[in-house]
Order: sequence, then C-alpha cells, then structure tokens
Amino acid sequence: MNAPAHRELHLGYMYWLNGTHWGGWRQPDAPTADAFSLEYPTRAIKLAEAAKFDFFFLGDTLPGDVYQEHWNTTHNGGRLEPFTLGSQLALQTSKIGIAVTAHPTYYEPYILARLTASLDHLSHGRLAWNVVLGASDLAARNFSLPDLGGERRYARADEHIRVVRKLWDSIEDGAYLQDKDSGHYLDPSKIHRLEHKGEFFEVAGTLPMARPPQGQIPLLYAGASELSRELTARHCEINFTGPADIPASAAFNADVRERAARIHGKQTPIFFLPGISPVIGDTHEDAQATYARLNAAIPIDEDPIDGAQDDSFWSSPDWLGLVNAGQPLPVGLRSLRALSELVGVDLRGDGLDGAISAEHAERFNERGRKTLTSLAARTGRSVEKGAVTAVDLLQQASVGGFPPVIGTPEEVADHLIDWFTSGAADGFNINSPYMWNQFERFTTQVVPILQDKGLFRREYTTDTFRGHFGLPIPANQFSTDTARGGVSGE
Repeated sequence: MNAPAHRELHLGYMYWLNGTHWGGWRQPDAPTADAFSLEYPTRAIKLAEAAKFDFFFLGDTLPGDVYQEHWNTTHNGGRLEPFTLGSQLALQTSKIGIAVTAHPTYYEPYILARLTASLDHLSHGRLAWNVVLGASDLAARNFSLPDLGGERRYARADEHIRVVRKLWDSIEDGAYLQDKDSGHYLDPSKIHRLEHKGEFFEVAGTLPMARPPQGQIPLLYAGASELSRELTARHCEINFTGPADIPASAAFNADVRERAARIHGKQTPIFFLPGISPVIGDTHEDAQATYARLNAAIPIDEDPIDGAQDDSFWSSPDWLGLVNAGQPLPVGLRSLRALSELVGVDLRGDGLDGAISAEHAERFNERGRKTLTSLAARTGRSVEKGAVTAVDLLQQASVGGFPPVIGTPEEVADHLIDWFTSGAADGFNINSPYMWNQFERFTTQVVPILQDKGLFRREYTTDTFRGHFGLPIPANQFSTDTARGGVSGE
C-alpha cells in the first residue's frame, strides 16, 4: 500500500450525544437526543462518512457516579457500550474508520484482542482502538479493583498492549487451508501459542480466528504527560492531545516522534490530530454570539454569590489541586466566591451582573488575566468595551473540553490550514459543541473549503483505517518472512 502522493489533512469526528459543550443540549434548535437508539448515532456517522472523514470516534468513560459525572458532559449520563455500538455502525457504513475506546485496566488482554479482531473482520478492516487510562476510583470498584494503580497502570497498559499485539498475530495468514482433498483444515506451522508470563498477565494464547484484516489494528491515545508521551511513542499511530498553540503543538509532536525513533530504532509514522470544537456562524459576530449562548446555558450554584463552601475549603488540597491543574470550575464551585478565589479579586459586591472594571482587571492574577483574554477572543466582550460582567467571567471559567475555534466557515478553515501547513497538526479530531446545526455546518461548509484547496479528499481511495492514513500492514511477528518490517511496539 502506497502512501498518498502529497500530504493530506485527516479528520476524525468525536461522537458525543449532545455535543461537547454542556450548554449545547439546552439550545432551542438542539434535538432531545435518544442515547439508547441506533438511529441517532447512525445519522451522525453517515454525516461524517458523506464528508469523507477518516474515522468516527466512540469515546467512553467508565461509569462511577453517573449523576455527578453528567455535569461534565451529559454524554456521561447515558451511553451505549462502544463495541456493541461500533459493530452496529459498521453495518450502516462502508468506508469510514471506527475508533472504539477500551481501558487496559478493565479488560483482560485475551478478551480485548478477541473483541477488536472480531470487529476488524466484521468491518473489513475499519477498526481502531482508542487506549484510555483514566477513570475514577469509584469506577474501579465496579470491576472489583481498589483504585487505578497510579503510575503502575502505565506499566500494566504496556504489557497489555504487547500481549494483544501478539494475540492478533497468533494465527498467520494462510493458516486456514480448508483443503477438502487432503482433509487438512488448519496448517499447524502457522498457529502460535504465546505462553506469555509477565508481571501482570499470564496468557497461553492463540486467538481462534484469522489475523485481523489490518494485521495490527491502529492505536489512538490522548495524553501529554511524560508517561503518556512514552506510551504514544511506543505503541500508537495517532495522538489527539490538544496543545494550546502552534509552537507548543509542534514541540510536542517533535518530542514524541524523537521518542518513537529512539524506541524503535527508526522513524515511525505517528499522526497528531488535536481535538477542537468549531463554533460556526454566518459572521464572526454570529459565531461569538452562539458561543456566548452556549456559556449562558451552563448551570451555576444555587447560591451564586457565596456558594456552599466554608472558608477552610479555599486552602484545601482539593481547591489548590484544581487551581494548579488549570481545571475549569465544576458544579458546586460555580459561584462568585469561587471565581474571586480563582482570579485573586473579590467580585461579590455587585452581584452576577456587576461590571468587571479596569481597576478589577489590573489586580487580577495570571489565571484571571487568561480568563479575560479567552472571554474577549471567544465572545468579543472585553473590559475596555465595558462589556464584561461577573457572570460572563464565571461562565468562561467554568467551560471545559477541547479548545473552541470560533468564526465563519472560512475563518475555521483558515485556522485548520494554519496548524496543518505549519506542521503543528496532521489533522483534527472534530467535536461539535452541539447537534445537529454545528456538525452539519462543519461538514457542508468547512470541509468543501479544505477540498477546494486540495488539502482534503473528495472521495475515499481506500476502505480501511490504515489505508486512510497510508499505513502499510505490518509483517506478522511470528512469520519468518520479515520483508514488510516488524510490528510497532515490539
């Protein structure tokens, strides 16, 4: 399989039931989504396939406190198991890749290898595995585990992935003779037992099926920590972490690629697709107004002025950890008291509608100044214009998720092109802030601009996940024929 003649931009779509902005489901033109039907995700994946996206991404979060977690995204309040949904979506489509999320801590390697290989067969080579390592300790207790294991989960994931890769290779191509004349159904020389005994797993091996159509199913990962970079470099074809700007993204990509070259002893293809959330309008001001409406739909505390925390909380490890990590304000900490602690200036005196003055802004700490800058860039509201209120700032401080890209279709396309041509991204994992308006605008208004500039396909030229990225099928690690190269991660 040959790589594309020129560098092409890649697009994945991250499916969230109501979009990725919490306020999306409350918009008047947003649907009342049915989390448990096939028709709803089918409509989404068909939109993505019609626009020639590389893949459709089924994220997943292991349930802990369903009610509490739905305040992060309503998708957490109800979602179907990804392998089951992925198998059904494979029947509704023919070209687009399907990325399914699974956590190595909560699957035995043999079970996961069998699930992924089966779905790769049934989808004719369109599967990818999104590796995730995060979940709450409450979620761990659903699996008879005390906690996530801290950094040890990375060592477990490394061994898990290596075992899964060997299981995928455990029956070589050509093993199924099915020779009626001789009576030989299988060739024993092409069947391999692992007899793996490691730190975390003992797996005798052999999968009861032919090698997956892609040989080695591609792996995706999101993460930017030291251990996450090593995991991407060792095992993954795609990373969708989202650094804040072009220089940071380019540096991150270069670092991971250097690690991969050190680990594998050669250059290996890794594609970087930062996650973004386009907010598209007929004009720039229209897009900014849409974003402001989304933020206005975010719930704040019952007592929006002082909240429910006592004075001792603001010096507690929970609060300091949230601030140091740069996390948005969660439900229960969405009050003017929490905002005041965050930005370093008491803003309670004039209430939610009180204006943020230049005097306030001059005394803000770094986090406060960044929040003001983000608000101005995303909504057009600034202190200089006298247009920022305390509730505006509170809502902005409460927004999470992937970075929004706000503007007209042309402006959104230009943003993508800048990142792509600078080498900061090989494409993007698109997240719509809400359905269906914003997703349809991207597929029918932004994608054609990318196509007209020759940066994105007009038609599929392959029908496998690897094919869309120009990735060859790796040689089977048990085969004596190594002409096609070794297996990633070994």
